[in-house]
Amino acid sequence: MRSSVESVEPTRVKISVVVEPDELRPAIDRTVRRLSREIRVPGFRKGKVPRQVMEARVGREAIVADAIENEAVPEFYLKALEELEIQPLSKGQVEPPDYADGGPLEFSATVEVKPDLELPSYKGVEVEAVDSEVTDEQVDAQLETLRERVAQLEVIERPLKAGDYARIDLRGTEGEEEIPQLTQADQLYELGSGGLPEELEKELEGAKKGDAVKAEVVLPLPETAGDLAGRTVTISALVKEGKAKVLPELDDDFASEASEFDTMEELRADIRTRMETVAADRAKAELENRVLDAYIAKVEVPLPETLVNEELQFRFSRLSEQLSQLQMPVDRYLEMTGQSSEQLTTDLQTQAERAVKAQLVLEAVATAEELEVTTEEVDAEIERQAQRLGRPVKDVRKALAGSRIDVIRGDILRSKALALIVEHAEQTATPPETAASTPAVEE
Repeated sequence: MRSSVESVEPTRVKISVVVEPDELRPAIDRTVRRLSREIRVPGFRKGKVPRQVMEARVGREAIVADAIENEAVPEFYLKALEELEIQPLSKGQVEPPDYADGGPLEFSATVEVKPDLELPSYKGVEVEAVDSEVTDEQVDAQLETLRERVAQLEVIERPLKAGDYARIDLRGTEGEEEIPQLTQADQLYELGSGGLPEELEKELEGAKKGDAVKAEVVLPLPETAGDLAGRTVTISALVKEGKAKVLPELDDDFASEASEFDTMEELRADIRTRMETVAADRAKAELENRVLDAYIAKVEVPLPETLVNEELQFRFSRLSEQLSQLQMPVDRYLEMTGQSSEQLTTDLQTQAERAVKAQLVLEAVATAEELEVTTEEVDAEIERQAQRLGRPVKDVRKALAGSRIDVIRGDILRSKALALIVEHAEQTATPPETAASTPAVEE
């Protein structure tokens, strides 16, 4: 067998194969044996029909055509892929074979492949530095959040104001008819939280215990209007009690009550440490994104249609699964995000193309640097996944057997390539395009 390959597009190659007659003969023999088992010939048992009889009954030309299509072409196509070291992304499109009885078999197939990339230098990529500093103001804000969480509510006699809580009875009416959907007793409501119509909020501000207020409201109200939407109703509120949030002092007593620490100094130090850990992780991820975006913007990457479609389908499936878990219909999601279905598809298409571009570039860097993934690194990743899922390592390893292991290897390899680019990146105080007074590179 002789094989050769030529590029017909940046992401497609044409494989040409020539099979000599003596190499073709075993495929014809296998076809004859198969047909003798499939075709009933009077006077012969299945599988025992002589070759001459089969050729006379079916016709040699039909047998050879069957052998070429179902035996020879698949066999020698795979051999050619191996011989030429081609990793196809799609099923090969085989052109009609050329064959004359007794001569060689010739055929060609076009297949999609990953493109060969010309990589610019991936050392010294310039990006704006990522700020990971945790300020005193941020620590104070976190302490204030904790303080709010442990605050107590105390009864007040003064008029209500924004931020206070009122225990109220609500009643909705249209004319003389009560509206059950808008009627609720003994509700604790925070003024200014937006859970009631703005008209009623204004009436509640300044009210005191025992006061009754009301407001005319045009429905809908959030999640309550239903078939009442667009109608004018009256909502009344009886203030049964007013309460104000009392925040504790930020002292050692607060620290011991709100945490496992005895002093404010210890609590503040712990909050800062945890915030710095989170900030460092976020900064690392942000720096990686900036470096990757800056670098792939410099690389011309023909995108294989197969990879983009697979990535797009993955993103659609993941979004569908997330919405299903939230019990949210797609049309509701589109309404919330202000998108049309066409805009959503375009957005996911853009994300898929960017992901494939990044994948191909990082794999090319890994190849150029001769990066490898060890068995120990794969095992460590499997253990991390098992720990995250709370499952035995052996069960996760079994679930990831086969091609899933190759996916893990690929992820690790691309991570190594990205780490290499980030390691040699140049971080500047201002965006590189600003410092150089040049426009940003657009993909």
